Amino acid sequence: MKHCLVVFILLSCTVVVGQNSVLSFRENLLVKSNINTQNESFSIQNNNQSILVNANNTYRLEVGANYKFLGLKIGFSPSSRSSDFKSKFLNSQLNIFLKQWIQSFEYRKVQGFYQDNNAQLLAQFPDLKTTSWLGTTSYVLNNNFSLKHLTHLNEWQRETAGSFVPTLKYGFNRLSNSIDYQKVAENSFDVSFAPAYYYTWAFKEHWFISSSIAPALGVRFTTEKLNNITNKDTFISRALDLTLQFGYTSETISAGASFNFDSNAINKDLTQSMVNDKSYASLYFGYRFTPPNFLKRTVEQIESTLGL
Repeated sequence: MKHCLVVFILLSCTVVVGQNSVLSFRENLLVKSNINTQNESFSIQNNNQSILVNANNTYRLEVGANYKFLGLKIGFSPSSRSSDFKSKFLNSQLNIFLKQWIQSFEYRKVQGFYQDNNAQLLAQFPDLKTTSWLGTTSYVLNNNFSLKHLTHLNEWQRETAGSFVPTLKYGFNRLSNSIDYQKVAENSFDVSFAPAYYYTWAFKEHWFISSSIAPALGVRFTTEKLNNITNKDTFISRALDLTLQFGYTSETISAGASFNFDSNAINKDLTQSMVNDKSYASLYFGYRFTPPNFLKRTVEQIESTLGL
């Protein structure tokens, strides 16, 4: 943690100069794909014992498209063919781009988990399911820095720059399971704030390396139901997200890879609680082209109606 704070302070002291360093592709239709190794994990507390369970997915596939102020993305994860333990993953995301603002809404569902110990499958939890409705609101303080270049590929940051990106995260998550033939459900509402900082090094015209650090502090409100017993509680949540990304950008394509470390914790154990202390990698590719006329007319009409 001390090393992360040092990096955060150094990045925050960086002075950036330059004008018109961001090229927008909002008039182009971007189609993109992504493959990553991110997975879902949960810690189940049962009889004072903690059991770590995982979804049996080797990787996730995501496809999406961005045009002007709108972005759509869907994702799924094939189950591992080498195992009889099956998991289901599905998510969809709507993104809205308004100047320096980025607003995201996401729906995610995962079902089917197993306990893994020394590569030996010990138990299966086919009824363990999580359903989430999530939202994220971000604002980029530096006009010469592009978060969209890194996360949505609909801009091109051509000069080295960094920026604080204050981010508000909120969402509702429902976990349900059957333990010893008893129905268990946990509903939680989370709100957190992350004063994230991003820095992108641009070099040799088309290439870049970017890093970010995002400590977060928030609150979680939970309602836990076990048969006819209901418990409500409030917890303080803490998180730290680190990202390293490198890639290639031109007028028509974007490609690259990123490496992420996410750590989340709350101040008390629950019967079931999400564990996000993990690392994962992703590869992405995007292609930009002139949108078809019917899409252009439709989106322009929406822009005119909404005054965008």
